[in-house]
Amino acid sequence: MAITVRELLNERSKELNLKLLAGEAGLDNKLAVADVNRCGLALSGYFDYFVSERIQVLGNAEVEYLKKLGSKEKEAVLEKMFSRKIPMLVICRGLPAIKELLEVAERHKVPVLKTPLFTTKFIGEIINYLEEKLAPKASIHGVLVDVYGVGVLLMGKSGVGKSECALDLVKRGHRLVADDVVELIRTSDKNLFGFPKPLLRFYLEVRGLGIVNIKELFGVGATRDKKRVELAVQMEEWDEKKSYERVGQKEQYHELLEVKIPALTVPVKPGRNIAIIVEVAAMQERLKKMGYSSLDELEKNIQKKMEKENN
Repeated sequence: MAITVRELLNERSKELNLKLLAGEAGLDNKLAVADVNRCGLALSGYFDYFVSERIQVLGNAEVEYLKKLGSKEKEAVLEKMFSRKIPMLVICRGLPAIKELLEVAERHKVPVLKTPLFTTKFIGEIINYLEEKLAPKASIHGVLVDVYGVGVLLMGKSGVGKSECALDLVKRGHRLVADDVVELIRTSDKNLFGFPKPLLRFYLEVRGLGIVNIKELFGVGATRDKKRVELAVQMEEWDEKKSYERVGQKEQYHELLEVKIPALTVPVKPGRNIAIIVEVAAMQERLKKMGYSSLDELEKNIQKKMEKENN
């Protein structure tokens, strides 16, 4: 997974106030690492641990150091750094660009950009952007709903009632994130987030009713742009021959993008209120995160009762 410097400029040049100073021929250089490198050590001539694949950043200390070098020294150390095929370099704090730096960058086709942002501010913003752009992604057929603050991913075959369940949940005060196609992204801390396709945002398809705009019907508070996926609910038609979990003793998980999500299977048949079941499942998941288990509590109570009767 990688993006180009050109793509970065197209998407973030206004937000980060980036201006291209040199190296336009290298705008198609690839950015494949969600991190940056302050190249002070490299400018001093130490390259043992130089991470050339990262965006290189110059702050006040680096620029002041370069100013103190003679013209030949500057060109020599910059030539050594740029020859390592760095993807791009950014000068922060609106500091002036050194002539030798721009000349070397042009020769090596490395874009040099300038931003008025403070160095730490720029580094934080660009790392957040790169982590999202370079994170593993996938699309899944389903519906994502925020239920009591828990991101619930409703899955199942087409026509099983996922969208109808989501509509019922929205009517009960919960929030729709995505319907039909859920875009998934795995962040660096192994969390899984879901969001809608831009064209499908706010829309829910309900069989027999058609397309409805949740934002217009229930207000903007009934939707959200993005939510962490914390519970997967597999909806399937009730099968009389199948044995369904009744006690909740076995922990189930569903793996998406190498992230294990707590999961449960909910059989669907006429008369069952699936929305209420999903609500309770979401509340149960919140309790588990706080260290409470209904099954453990029941077992403790049974144990206490048995000990009392034996005494």
